[in-house]
Amino acid sequence: MPNANNVVKQVLARLMLFALTFIPLNANAFEPIKISTYTNYPPYLYHEGGQHRGLYLEIVDLTLKAIDQPYTVETLPFKRGLYHTEAGDSIIVGILKTDQRMKTLDFSEPFYQERISVYFNHQQFPQIKSIEELDGLRIGTLLGWSYGSEFDQAKANNRFFTKDGDLEANFYTLAKGRLDAVIHSELSATYILNELELKDEVFLVSKALEIGNIYFAVKKGTHKTLLDRINQKLADPDHVKEMNFLIDSYKK
Repeated sequence: MPNANNVVKQVLARLMLFALTFIPLNANAFEPIKISTYTNYPPYLYHEGGQHRGLYLEIVDLTLKAIDQPYTVETLPFKRGLYHTEAGDSIIVGILKTDQRMKTLDFSEPFYQERISVYFNHQQFPQIKSIEELDGLRIGTLLGWSYGSEFDQAKANNRFFTKDGDLEANFYTLAKGRLDAVIHSELSATYILNELELKDEVFLVSKALEIGNIYFAVKKGTHKTLLDRINQKLADPDHVKEMNFLIDSYKK
C-alpha cells in the first residue's frame, strides 16, 4: 500500500500541473497599441537615416517599455494623425491640449513643456513679452498647429497675419524679409537654425509667450486603463529622472 504522504504529494503535483495548463503564457501581456507620430519637427520628431527619431519618441519608448506596453509607430502628417486618433484608430503623442481638442480627445498628464517664442531677422530690445506686441505682423506658422489659446484667439480675431509653411521654409522666408516673424518652440528653432546655418540671421526676440504642456492623447472615452498606467509611471520620481536625463541630452 503506497505511503499516504506520497499519495498526497502526487495529487497536489497533478492539481498544480492541471491548473497551469489553464493559465495563458502571456497572462500579464497587454495588447499592442498603435502610436501616431508626425515628423519635420526636430529634435522632437524627425526622420534621419531612414528611421523615425526624436526626443518625444524616446520618452514614449522609455515610458511604454516601463509599463510593459507593446506598440507600433505610424508616421503621419500631424492633422491626419489627429484625425486617426479622434476616430479611435491610433494614439497620438507630442500634442498640446486645447479647448477644441478636449471635445474629442482625452489626455494623459504632461510629459514635457515647450517654450513657444518669436523670432525676427534682426535683434529686438527690449524683448517681446506679450501677444499684443505681434499685432499687424506677418508670422510664419505650421499648418494645423496650436501655439496656445491666447495666440490662437488673436489669430482668429485677425490681429496679425499667418502663413503656413514647413520649418525650413518659414525660417528661410524670414531671413529674406518676406515674413516679419516666425513663432516656434525654442529647442526646435535652435536645432533648425543651426542646421540651416541661419543662427546669425534669425534671432530669438521674445520671452516664452506660451509654456506648452505636451501629452499623449486618445479618442475621448477610450483607453482609460492605459492612460492611468501611463500617468502612474509619469508620476514616478525615478522615471521623471530618466526623462529629464533624456531632455538634458537634447539641450547640449
